[in-house]
Amino acid sequence: MTNLDSNRLIHSLKTAIAFLIGIFIVRVFAFPQRGQWILISILVVMCAQSRVGAMMQKSYMRFLGTVIGASIAALTLWLAYPNVVWTTLILCLTTALFSYIADSPGYFSEAGPLGAVTTVIILVGQDPSYTSVISRFFEISLGIIIALLVSRFIWPLHSRTQLRFVVTITLQDLEKLLQQLKIFFSPEAEKTFQDYESKIISRFANQTKLLDEVLRESFGRTPLALMFNDILQGEREILRCINLMKSALINFSSATRLIFNQQEQVQKIYELSNQLFTSLIEHFNMKSKALVALNITSDWKEKMQQELNTLIMSTSDKLAVDLFIFSAGNLITQLNKMNSLVKKA
Repeated sequence: MTNLDSNRLIHSLKTAIAFLIGIFIVRVFAFPQRGQWILISILVVMCAQSRVGAMMQKSYMRFLGTVIGASIAALTLWLAYPNVVWTTLILCLTTALFSYIADSPGYFSEAGPLGAVTTVIILVGQDPSYTSVISRFFEISLGIIIALLVSRFIWPLHSRTQLRFVVTITLQDLEKLLQQLKIFFSPEAEKTFQDYESKIISRFANQTKLLDEVLRESFGRTPLALMFNDILQGEREILRCINLMKSALINFSSATRLIFNQQEQVQKIYELSNQLFTSLIEHFNMKSKALVALNITSDWKEKMQQELNTLIMSTSDKLAVDLFIFSAGNLITQLNKMNSLVKKA
């Protein structure tokens, strides 16, 4: 939490710096009405997002909204103004349109608020004219540019740093999720498992969003984006493996599961997985540069099969044991792949 709080503090200072730059430009160039829309635009853009990648995307969309809003205002002045009825009708329809856009999924929603604001402040202001269209468009655009430049070049908070942090806590939760399989005997353990699983799934969506931001702040040229995309795919596969191992364990009674997990080869799988998780997590926490590559022996499947044969009482038990062995082997493979991937990066 200390890391997140420090980022918020830095962003707050950057917002103040951007605002001071805006005031300086307004005073030096003597903007009409004290350049209030430059300052308002800076605050709207800076207060909404702190990371560079997200700021760039949102700035593009807000600039697009400004262009559309100014264009609608100019067309209204040409076709309808000063007819009050038609101007009011256009304003209402425009407000509805931009409100619909603002509530849409994806980044395009960012174009809605500033599009509506631009149209309204031009047409509702005193004596609207083409000069006011150009003036308001220029002021709002300048505010967006100032906010974007400050975000990009003054103490930049990169999306890739946040992505690394999210990957780290996702791996930690995946490791904890795997640990739950050892004590999966009670409703409380089931609830804990579901809680971790829900957090992990939500972080997959967060990683996808951050990955998109990384591409934007690097203009699509960073190889890190490819690495993090592969890591995300690996995390999903790891979650699938753990869930399949859980499905196999559910087939047995609580007492049998306890015996199942106490088998030597099963314990080795858990121990090896923990070591691989620890290696990855320490790397992403910048605590270690050494990554491990630990593999199970070639005959581990036969050994595990022999150990678990005593627990097989039916065809269903045989399928459950086979599923566990398959999923455990795939889990180790995925963790080794991820370690190898991070080592190359």
